Amino acid sequence: MRTIDTFVRVFILLIILPIFATSVPIGPLHFMTVSGNSMEPAITANDIVVVVPSITQPAVGDIITYRHHFQSDEGSTITHRVVRVVKEGYITKGDANEVPDGVVAPEDVIGIMVFKIPFIGALVHFARTPIGYLTIVIFPSIILIIHEIRVIARLL
Repeated sequence: MRTIDTFVRVFILLIILPIFATSVPIGPLHFMTVSGNSMEPAITANDIVVVVPSITQPAVGDIITYRHHFQSDEGSTITHRVVRVVKEGYITKGDANEVPDGVVAPEDVIGIMVFKIPFIGALVHFARTPIGYLTIVIFPSIILIIHEIRVIARLL
């Protein structure tokens, strides 16, 4: 019985919570999975970054997340380091990139990264695939439901 309880707690903390946090905004915090390698080695594709809206202006050296509007879609979020502050906004650059990005308008800034959670992003990416969803969400849920039915049946 205690093994199952421990398993459930670990499962919720390490698997369900990061998946939930990256899917649903939690107050002012934004948990975001990283999908590229432009910020390596500081941030990898297996990390989750935690971003908070900035009360002050981002400064040179801050890592910000912002909306980037590509011509082909409605926009994506990018997390890069501020390398220069200009009148129109911020010039950013990925640590692994050679060339800086264009100007980021202040209204496109989502917030400043406050910390990262290493390695859990890979799990979140996997959980968003059909096999990952079955493996990480459906099968453990079925096991827990069967366990609870057995406990209830013993009480009757």
